[in-house]
Amino acid sequence: MSVVKRTFSLPDDVSELLDKSIPNQERSKFIALLISDALKKKKIIALVDAIDNIDRQNKDRSIVDVIRNIRLASAN
Repeated sequence: MSVVKRTFSLPDDVSELLDKSIPNQERSKFIALLISDALKKKKIIALVDAIDNIDRQNKDRSIVDVIRNIRLASAN
């Protein structure tokens, strides 16, 4: 896996906690895992919100019909 160097700014207190808690050699891996987990959670929240919106917009239709229409729309 290739690695890309990035630069981020952190509040002083967060930077101090990171320095005290995670050894220097493990920080990049630790931060990469945190970002990956946060992005997965963000995607899950977006999917749940989308499902909630589908439910509200399609109260009178069966879920099978709703999913069928979504699949047809995304195929076009």
